Amino acid sequence: MLEGFPLVSRFTVPFADVDMMQHVNNVAYIRWCEMMRAEYFARVMHVPINSERGMIQANIFFTYERELHYRDAVVIGIKISRIGNKSWDFAYEIWSETANARAAHGTTTVVAFDFINKRTIAVPDEWRDAIAAFETGPQQEFI
Repeated sequence: MLEGFPLVSRFTVPFADVDMMQHVNNVAYIRWCEMMRAEYFARVMHVPINSERGMIQANIFFTYERELHYRDAVVIGIKISRIGNKSWDFAYEIWSETANARAAHGTTTVVAFDFINKRTIAVPDEWRDAIAAFETGPQQEFI
Protein backbone atom coordinates (compact mmCIF):
# COMPACT_ATOMS: atom_id res chain seq x y z
CA MET A 1 0.00 0.00 0.00
CA LEU A 2 2.76 2.49 0.83
CA GLU A 3 5.85 0.89 -0.64
CA GLY A 4 8.60 3.45 -1.08
CA PHE A 5 7.45 5.55 1.87
CA PRO A 6 10.06 5.22 4.62
CA LEU A 7 7.81 6.50 7.42
CA VAL A 8 4.18 5.54 7.98
CA SER A 9 1.61 6.11 10.70
CA ARG A 10 -1.57 4.14 11.41
CA PHE A 11 -4.52 5.36 13.47
CA THR A 12 -8.29 5.56 13.48
CA VAL A 13 -9.99 8.83 12.62
CA PRO A 14 -10.74 10.69 15.86
CA PHE A 15 -14.15 12.23 16.41
CA ALA A 16 -12.59 15.72 16.70
CA ASP A 17 -11.53 15.58 13.01
CA VAL A 18 -15.09 15.06 11.73
CA ASP A 19 -17.00 18.17 10.70
CA MET A 20 -20.70 18.99 10.36
CA MET A 21 -20.72 17.34 6.92
CA GLN A 22 -20.07 14.05 8.77
CA HIS A 23 -16.71 13.36 7.16
CA VAL A 24 -13.13 14.29 8.00
CA ASN A 25 -12.58 18.01 7.51
CA ASN A 26 -10.05 18.90 4.80
CA VAL A 27 -7.83 20.69 7.33
CA ALA A 28 -7.35 17.46 9.31
CA TYR A 29 -5.53 15.84 6.38
CA ILE A 30 -3.09 18.77 6.31
CA ARG A 31 -2.60 18.62 10.08
CA TRP A 32 -1.87 14.87 9.88
CA CYS A 33 0.76 15.53 7.21
CA GLU A 34 2.30 18.28 9.31
CA MET A 35 2.58 15.81 12.19
CA MET A 36 4.37 13.38 9.85
CA ARG A 37 6.70 16.12 8.58
CA ALA A 38 7.72 17.07 12.13
CA GLU A 39 8.31 13.41 13.02
CA TYR A 40 10.36 12.84 9.85
CA PHE A 41 12.51 15.86 10.65
CA ALA A 42 13.12 14.72 14.24
CA ARG A 43 13.96 11.14 13.24
CA VAL A 44 16.17 11.97 10.29
CA MET A 45 17.88 15.24 11.16
CA HIS A 46 18.06 14.25 14.86
CA VAL A 47 17.14 17.72 16.05
CA PRO A 48 13.80 19.22 17.09
CA ILE A 49 11.90 20.97 14.33
CA ASN A 50 12.16 24.23 16.33
CA SER A 51 15.96 24.19 16.75
CA GLU A 52 18.35 26.87 15.45
CA ARG A 53 18.21 25.38 11.95
CA GLY A 54 15.01 23.95 10.59
CA MET A 55 12.53 24.34 7.82
CA ILE A 56 9.74 26.67 6.81
CA GLN A 57 6.92 25.73 4.47
CA ALA A 58 6.86 27.41 1.07
CA ASN A 59 3.78 25.77 -0.46
CA ILE A 60 1.34 22.91 -0.24
CA PHE A 61 -0.58 21.05 -2.93
CA PHE A 62 -3.21 18.56 -1.91
CA THR A 63 -5.71 16.38 -3.76
CA TYR A 64 -8.65 14.78 -2.00
CA GLU A 65 -9.88 11.55 -3.58
CA ARG A 66 -12.36 10.00 -1.14
CA GLU A 67 -14.04 10.82 2.12
CA LEU A 68 -12.84 9.49 5.42
CA HIS A 69 -15.19 9.01 8.35
CA TYR A 70 -15.10 8.67 12.10
CA ARG A 71 -13.31 5.47 13.19
CA ASP A 72 -11.97 4.66 9.69
CA ALA A 73 -8.57 2.99 9.82
CA VAL A 74 -6.05 5.33 8.20
CA VAL A 75 -2.43 4.96 7.16
CA ILE A 76 -0.24 7.89 6.07
CA GLY A 77 3.10 7.67 4.30
CA ILE A 78 5.74 10.36 3.89
CA LYS A 79 8.87 10.54 1.76
CA ILE A 80 11.13 13.15 0.25
CA SER A 81 10.57 13.30 -3.48
CA ARG A 82 13.02 16.10 -4.40
CA ILE A 83 15.98 17.89 -2.86
CA GLY A 84 17.21 21.17 -4.29
CA ASN A 85 19.84 23.64 -3.12
CA LYS A 86 17.77 25.29 -0.36
CA SER A 87 14.50 23.39 -0.49
CA TRP A 88 13.02 19.92 -0.68
CA ASP A 89 9.62 18.35 -1.27
CA PHE A 90 7.76 16.02 1.04
CA ALA A 91 5.26 13.71 -0.67
CA TYR A 92 2.34 12.23 1.27
CA GLU A 93 -0.28 9.60 0.69
CA ILE A 94 -3.23 9.04 2.97
CA TRP A 95 -5.01 5.71 2.64
CA SER A 96 -8.21 4.33 4.07
CA GLU A 97 -7.33 0.85 5.26
CA THR A 98 -11.05 0.40 5.88
CA ALA A 99 -11.82 0.87 2.17
CA ASN A 100 -8.38 -0.26 0.92
CA ALA A 101 -8.20 2.89 -1.22
CA ARG A 102 -6.16 6.08 -1.35
CA ALA A 103 -8.05 8.99 0.19
CA ALA A 104 -5.65 11.85 -0.60
CA HIS A 105 -2.15 12.73 -1.70
CA GLY A 106 -0.05 15.85 -1.81
CA THR A 107 3.27 17.60 -1.51
CA THR A 108 4.77 20.39 0.49
CA THR A 109 7.90 22.29 -0.40
CA VAL A 110 9.96 23.35 2.59
CA VAL A 111 12.99 25.61 2.74
CA ALA A 112 16.02 25.14 5.01
CA PHE A 113 16.07 28.06 7.42
CA ASP A 114 18.39 29.61 9.98
CA PHE A 115 16.07 30.83 12.73
CA ILE A 116 18.81 32.77 14.55
CA ASN A 117 19.78 34.91 11.54
CA LYS A 118 16.30 34.78 9.96
CA ARG A 119 17.43 33.65 6.52
CA THR A 120 17.27 30.71 4.18
CA ILE A 121 20.29 28.41 4.04
CA ALA A 122 21.55 25.67 1.76
CA VAL A 123 20.34 22.22 2.78
CA PRO A 124 23.18 21.05 5.05
CA ASP A 125 25.23 18.12 3.77
CA GLU A 126 24.58 16.17 6.98
CA TRP A 127 20.83 16.47 6.32
CA ARG A 128 21.28 15.29 2.73
CA ASP A 129 23.26 12.26 3.91
CA ALA A 130 20.72 11.46 6.63
CA ILE A 131 17.82 11.76 4.17
CA ALA A 132 19.52 9.46 1.65
CA ALA A 133 20.13 6.83 4.33
CA PHE A 134 16.59 7.06 5.71
CA GLU A 135 14.90 6.98 2.31
CA THR A 136 16.69 3.76 1.34
CA GLY A 137 16.34 2.08 4.73
CA PRO A 138 13.53 -0.12 6.03
CA GLN A 139 10.09 1.38 6.50
CA GLN A 140 9.48 2.69 10.02
CA GLU A 141 6.17 3.09 11.76
CA PHE A 142 5.14 6.06 13.89
CA ILE A 143 2.17 5.90 16.23
